[in-house]
Amino acid sequence: MFQKEFLFGEENEIAKRGCVKVSSDDLYTQDKGYGFVTKENREEQELLQIPALSSGFIPMDIESDRPTPTFFKCDVLKQGNYSVEIEAENDGSQALIYLERRRLYYIGNFKGKETFSFTVNVCDIIPEFKEKLYYDKDLDITWIGKGIKVSRIEVKEVNCPTIFIAGDSTVADQPANYPYSPGTSYSGWGQMLSAYLNNTVAISNHAHSGLTTESFRKEGHFSVIESYIKPGDYFFIQFGHNDQKREHLKADTGYRDNLVRFIKEVRAKGAFPVIVTSLARNTWFKEGESYNDFLKAYTIECEKVSEEYDVPLLDLHGYSMELVIKNGLIESKKFYFPGDYTHTNDYGAYIMAGFIASEMKWVALRAKENCYKAFGGMLKDDVPAWEIDPELLKMPTDKEENEVNAKSYQLEMDRLNEIITNK
Repeated sequence: MFQKEFLFGEENEIAKRGCVKVSSDDLYTQDKGYGFVTKENREEQELLQIPALSSGFIPMDIESDRPTPTFFKCDVLKQGNYSVEIEAENDGSQALIYLERRRLYYIGNFKGKETFSFTVNVCDIIPEFKEKLYYDKDLDITWIGKGIKVSRIEVKEVNCPTIFIAGDSTVADQPANYPYSPGTSYSGWGQMLSAYLNNTVAISNHAHSGLTTESFRKEGHFSVIESYIKPGDYFFIQFGHNDQKREHLKADTGYRDNLVRFIKEVRAKGAFPVIVTSLARNTWFKEGESYNDFLKAYTIECEKVSEEYDVPLLDLHGYSMELVIKNGLIESKKFYFPGDYTHTNDYGAYIMAGFIASEMKWVALRAKENCYKAFGGMLKDDVPAWEIDPELLKMPTDKEENEVNAKSYQLEMDRLNEIITNK
């Protein structure tokens, strides 16, 4: 069974047998199989430039005091679920830990030394704007924060249930620019749900922008899930935003038929389906006088299919619509990417994922089947609210490209040296 341990910092100068001592100039290459990812090696290696095959963060040519993430990548033996144990020290300021394609696993303000344990899924994927399947056998670990310093990372293979997710852009693992700002980063709730789950379950998110219940199958994304989903796993499905744009995918016809087909096929694999209603848009009549619900018909159809086929329903549409109506047109903009009324930012997606987690708990309390009762044991006992600085909801200002490139590169290298020397 695969297991590998990486040690960072001068205090780990004499590494234990079998451990890998990591220095600041250990940049990732396929031959080495581990190392940091910076602008330097990202520009040299094509696969590191594809967000779905890396951390999901993309360097942006701006000068900003917003944090720059640290990226570490290591190869694993095969696709599957892995436990990731991270030892880190922090000064009490906010820290975030992302794994794989920008999936949030931790947000908090810990002080001193802590050890974190997460479970992550490594799976092949058809990236956005690509037509072929890419085999993925490496794991990406990202930490963000002015005070966080990582001293040890251990990765080992584990056997646990997986939640496979099918959906559109409002669910997807969206890439983000850095320097990082949660208010100006696109995000789907599927990449934030991991922050609410404990280490007994992993997430494999195959949602992509622009997809429908039809194209998710036609473009091969469901085939990937079929290849890896096993008895005891879960299949969360949320579509509607793009189905409603196509005449043959009306709620009570093509959309419904496709939902039912997914349910039957997943159950034939011994896995358990869960229907999620579509995230509500921040859309209004007459500049905020009354709410304009574009997705009501699709929500109603989800309810019908849920009852007819005895599938748990997580009514994200109802929750997010109530949230938008409660806050109003202007105030609700803080949940969405600036200038966008459909796609949430990281902050908004975190809130939506929190609702998904709370509904999973409610499903567990009502469930007759043990498979859905198990949801209760997958959730963390306590997850903090995301206290966001209003300034981080604003778009940063562009600067001269050459000057910024040189400065951001040097800052990145300086930060790596600080991490390694624990200064």
